[in-house]
Amino acid sequence: MKTTRVSEYRSHLSGFHRRVLEDREPLRVSGNNQGDVVVIPADDYESLQETIYVLKDKATLDSLLRSRMEIHDGTFEGFTMEDVSGGTEDK
Repeated sequence: MKTTRVSEYRSHLSGFHRRVLEDREPLRVSGNNQGDVVVIPADDYESLQETIYVLKDKATLDSLLRSRMEIHDGTFEGFTMEDVSGGTEDK
């Protein structure tokens, strides 16, 4: 991960912004004695938040792990549209 000082970041904000979006690489901004921050594209942040949510939800994580084992073992049979929609599929 690339790092820059907050003063450099402030002076070249639009260039750093463009580079983070184009390269999809986080940028660490060193804030002297105030601590550091990391700049990432908003959609990457949202994806990370979703991942954290799934990992924190034991039932969802268990279901994903079970499905992964079934796929690996060749016993995965898939889902019906009713399974996916929770029985609320329009008819």
